[in-house]
Order: sequence, then C-alpha cells, then structure tokens
Amino acid sequence: MLSDATLTKAQAGMESVSTRLSLSWVTPEMVIHVLASTAVAAFAYVSHSFYGYPLSSGAFLNAHTLLGIVLGVLLTMRVVLGLQRVQAAAAAVQNFAKTCRQIAVLSTFVGETLTVSAGAEVEKKATTKFRYDLVRLLNLSYYSFQLMLNGMKLCVAPTSLKPREGGKLEQETLSAVDNPTVMVCKMIAKLLEQQAAAKRIPNEQCGVIMGKIADLIDAYHSALTLLLAPVPYTLSSFAYFFTCFFCYTVGPIIAINELGDNMQFAGMGLGLTIFYTFILSNFFFGLFEAGKTLEAPLKSLAASLATDDMGYVLSDDLSNLIDDPDVPVLLTRP
Repeated sequence: MLSDATLTKAQAGMESVSTRLSLSWVTPEMVIHVLASTAVAAFAYVSHSFYGYPLSSGAFLNAHTLLGIVLGVLLTMRVVLGLQRVQAAAAAVQNFAKTCRQIAVLSTFVGETLTVSAGAEVEKKATTKFRYDLVRLLNLSYYSFQLMLNGMKLCVAPTSLKPREGGKLEQETLSAVDNPTVMVCKMIAKLLEQQAAAKRIPNEQCGVIMGKIADLIDAYHSALTLLLAPVPYTLSSFAYFFTCFFCYTVGPIIAINELGDNMQFAGMGLGLTIFYTFILSNFFFGLFEAGKTLEAPLKSLAASLATDDMGYVLSDDLSNLIDDPDVPVLLTRP
C-alpha cells in the first residue's frame, strides 16, 4: 500500500501550524502581568521582613484559596466554551467543503441531449463549458468563504478563477455585493437552471443539486453567525479583573506566609515566594489568554488551519469528481 501524498502533505501543514501556535497563549501583555505580579511579591517579602506590617501569617489565605478555586473553574469553563465555538466554526468549514464535493459528484448527471453530429458537437461544448464553470464557481465560493473566515472580502478573484469569457461583469458584481459567497452560490444555481432548461439534467436531479446549494448557503451563514454573534465582553472583563486581582494579591500573601512569625529575611523564602507567584501568575494569566478564542472563534480557526493546503485538496477533488479530463485543478499547490 502507498500513502496518500496529498493528504500527508495537508496533515504535515496542519501539524506545522499547530506547532507554531502551541505557545500562542504567551503574549506580551501576559508576560508583563506575570513579571509585574512577581515583582510585587518580591517587594512585599522584602518590605515586610524589614518593616513588619501588622498582618498575621494566615491573612486572607482562606479567602484567596477559595477565590483561586472559583477563578480557575471560571477560566476553564471560558476556555471550554471558546473551544466549542471554534469546533462549531470548523464544522461549518467542513460542511461547506463536503457540499462542494457532493455538488461536483451530482453534476455528472448532466449530459448531452443530442446525438446528431451537428447538434452533438454543440451539446458537447456546452456540457464541457458547464462542467468547467461549475468547478470554477465551486472553487471561487470556497475561496471567498475562506476570506470571510479571516475577516476579509473578495474584491478581485485569482486569475485561475476568472471566467474565460465575460469576466468583467462577474467581477463587478462580486466586488459590489457584501456577501460574495452567497452571490457565487446564486451563480451556480443559475448555471444549473440553464442546464435544466436545455433538458441536460432530469428535474429530480436538478432539485437534489439545488438542495445542496442551499446547504452551501446554510454552512456559510453558520460561520457568519459566529463572526457576527455578540462577544460576551461582560464575562471577559469580569474574568480579566479578578485574574489581575488574584495574581497581584496572591504574591504578597505568599510572602507573608513564607516569612511566618519570626519575620527574618531569608534567601530561600524570597526564592520560594518568587517561584510560587511566577507559577500561579503564569497559570491564571495563561488560562485567561487561552480563553480569548471565545471572543474570535473564526479568527482562531483560520489561524490554526492550513488553508492553502485545504483549498488545493478541495480543488483537486473537484477536478477529479467532475468526470471531465478537460477541467484542470484551478488552485495551485502551495
């Protein structure tokens, strides 16, 4: 058995992206907070050892322990909720690509209706043009869909996805509308309607393909809903405030408990205070940064996908499934 080189390359691209994003939770803002909270803890240890603030070794310890537990649960649930939104966006992307492949397979039912030599040649050219335009529009729909995932809009289509004739009008139409992906789906529906009018496809089969075009639009709107859904800023600001409050106050409490009752400065005590504060601050601020996928699930998904590889694999599949050797792979291999 031989391995699938295309899928292997796509998987390698996904792994490369995942590796690159594995430390995406380490942001400049997070590093500044961690260093600042650690510095506050060190200052509290040194100053308390010299001035002896009137605080007991167990001051606020129980309250902070309870706050840390509740805050950890809250931040974890925020991460889980964000991952669920990313998975919903990923499902929309997969459904869109799956429906494109289904339309390509179903389009093989479109065939010539005439067998007389003169008419058969015209029918063959019309069918070939239909298959090429269908693959081109399916590729264009997925290309514009990917742009939407990144918060961009199709203005000028790649040269390989432009029509062979009459491309200026199509380009002006797509650049003028707010949802070019839906407009491309409409173009696919019109293309199919022309074939039905020419009796090149049974009405029943035409209805099935029209249903698949509706599925394309449904997958697009599922992703668009995640893009336009209101961001839970209240939850994010609440979590951010209490993460800062906990991390900037837990260090002094650790320092007070490390000093204990003898109030004598010790290098080991200072080192443990800095170490514990650094670990706790990294954990809570890192967990907060990881939960930011909740605010922008499509952006997080687009950053973690090997979009060029996925687009090429889809384009290659569409070219093969259309059952016409004259239809090339329109998206190049990255």
